[in-house]
Amino acid sequence: MKLIKKVFILLSLGLCLAFGIFLQTSPYHGPLFSENRPTMDKPRMTLAGLGSGDYFNQVNDYIQDVNPWRQDLIQVKSVFQGKILRRPVVNNIYWRGPVQLPYLDGMDTDSLRPDLSAQDMAHFYKKLQGDCQKYGTQFLFVGIPNQTDIFSKKFPSYMEDTGYLAQGEKDFKEAMDQAGVDSLFLRGLLAQDPAAYYLKSDHHCSNRGLLLEAREILKKLASPYGQGDILEDFEEVKDPRPFVGSRSRKVPGLGPKESLTYYRYKKPWTYQLETPAGPGQVLELNPEKATVDYGIYMGGDQAYSVLKTDRPGGLRVLVYGDSYTNGLESTLAPYLSQMTSFDFRYGKKEDFFKELESGHYDYCLCIRDSGIYLKESPNGRFY
Repeated sequence: MKLIKKVFILLSLGLCLAFGIFLQTSPYHGPLFSENRPTMDKPRMTLAGLGSGDYFNQVNDYIQDVNPWRQDLIQVKSVFQGKILRRPVVNNIYWRGPVQLPYLDGMDTDSLRPDLSAQDMAHFYKKLQGDCQKYGTQFLFVGIPNQTDIFSKKFPSYMEDTGYLAQGEKDFKEAMDQAGVDSLFLRGLLAQDPAAYYLKSDHHCSNRGLLLEAREILKKLASPYGQGDILEDFEEVKDPRPFVGSRSRKVPGLGPKESLTYYRYKKPWTYQLETPAGPGQVLELNPEKATVDYGIYMGGDQAYSVLKTDRPGGLRVLVYGDSYTNGLESTLAPYLSQMTSFDFRYGKKEDFFKELESGHYDYCLCIRDSGIYLKESPNGRFY
């Protein structure tokens, strides 16, 4: 009996040692598909970290991060919890309904008084509008309800009702009007047919929603280009590869499946798109990838990019937002002379105003989704 215990202990230690050696010699470094982030850096050993124990916690997280089987384990876990245990919420995603939605158990705002938060944020945008005008640039705030908001009635009764987002927008819109901030809220249009204008497994809008938004923005800007029915300028293309949305990648194997359909401008035009990584494309299709995601638009999230077209006399626009602008930018691009994209998650106040001063823009287009209207951070708030 003692011999069996010793053999078992030795085998266990050997497996642990082999697994540790494997992770050290064959770690995975790169994008983590499910979390949509890169693997963490190897933790540095410090006396403070050793004393507090934080270093050992970081090492444990790092080992899990670089595990080459991480995605496979997440998929097995998701299928087991969803198909076997029949859990409607897996990895904080409600997957059983017609659309995948985040599990909510509390109000996602920085204040329990949305009306006061609305006044505070409107004051910020009024100041930003005034600063833009100092440089001869008009300011336009564009408000878009996000997928969580637009499908709030699809949430089961045991989850937090997201109707507060619509109420928050009502207060915010009133505050913006009172502050004299030029704004364009698109809830009324997009709420007419959410199934057509939003993706099922991602928090962004579909190609049809993007086209609707672009049409209204061009009309509001009085752009010299794109004042007719811009639908006639595009052809609809359905990508044959599986679409991986921001929700579905967290629950692989569960929930509704969908394909990504995008619009491609079919009239002759030329452009140059410069990104931090070099020249880019309005539609980065990358046929070598087995799947497709929302990153096809403008090459995905970029801290800063500049697009110049062959549209003489077209508007010069500075777009100020986050990933919610990517698909919209790809649709607006053919109608503008220049479009500079500034992502508030990566840029600094000084960089923004330096660009505003040197760019001589006609418009600063500030685009926000309803989930962050009243959030203090991250929201690109400079002051």
